[in-house]
Amino acid sequence: MQPLTAEPLSRVIDASTAGLNPRDKFGFWQEVVRKALVDLECRPDGKNPFEASVSGTRLSALSVACIEASPHRVARLPAGISRAGDESLIFNFILSGVALAEQDGRSVVLKAGDGAVCDAQRPYTLRFDDAFKLITVKVPLVSLSHRSAGVHRITARSLTEAGQMCPILFGYLVGLNRQLPSLDVVASEKIARNFTELLASALDEAILSSPLPLSEYRATALVRVKDFLERNLDACELDATMVSTALNLSPRYINKLFEAENTSLARYIWRRRLERAAIDLRDPARQSVGISAVAMAHGFNDLSHFSRAFRQRFEMSPRAYRLGGAA
Repeated sequence: MQPLTAEPLSRVIDASTAGLNPRDKFGFWQEVVRKALVDLECRPDGKNPFEASVSGTRLSALSVACIEASPHRVARLPAGISRAGDESLIFNFILSGVALAEQDGRSVVLKAGDGAVCDAQRPYTLRFDDAFKLITVKVPLVSLSHRSAGVHRITARSLTEAGQMCPILFGYLVGLNRQLPSLDVVASEKIARNFTELLASALDEAILSSPLPLSEYRATALVRVKDFLERNLDACELDATMVSTALNLSPRYINKLFEAENTSLARYIWRRRLERAAIDLRDPARQSVGISAVAMAHGFNDLSHFSRAFRQRFEMSPRAYRLGGAA
């Protein structure tokens, strides 16, 4: 596979860092992602030699591409939205590895066989702590018509947990990505229309099964609560009373706000603390910091509780998680 040289509107998406000078690989990949997929800010993990490749097909209605890459992170930032305000939805289906997707104040861990959608009109991030392979699908909002109206309710949510359509999508997509390059334009366009309808059905299912949207007032209150939590997340004394006193909201009302996201204040706090601790455990600059110190720094005062909660969240012990990052 050769470095991408085709114009941005070329039907074929085909690029690889193989054979490039190691110093040029990540910069090249950044340009490939921006021109061929979405205007994203890419950041390497700083620990591993970087390699990446993408192959796929761009049609008038959508693009389908398979990406295989070393660990790194990508972010859809306001600057990128300003440069290229894509009115598109980005579906990512994981073939191997693990991804953490975040948008609209939510985050979801995606494993092989799972997928999630992000809205390119608003900021989002994707984090890959290990080598991964995924299929990404970019669909213009106009192709989904009214189905996109409630998409803000399902961004950064597991499509597998939302219903029964995701496994069907997944199987169809693997074959579609393999066959599209060999099909003529007419056949490709017909299949693309059918697949877009399948995506729309999956969106319908996910939106219907998602919590009802909050009123504007309650949505603003939830943003205030989450902002306060992020600024005080590492404080051991952080609880409903502390939040209630600071924001003049009753504990009962605060928990009602989180019910709309199928969680509670306490569960949200523990989840965000675990996610922050996980980032520190994989951070090369903090490898000399003990696991107990990381736990304490993020509001945990009981190492046994931290270990149990961490294993439940990430399906491995904190030590194994750290060693996985080092490996």
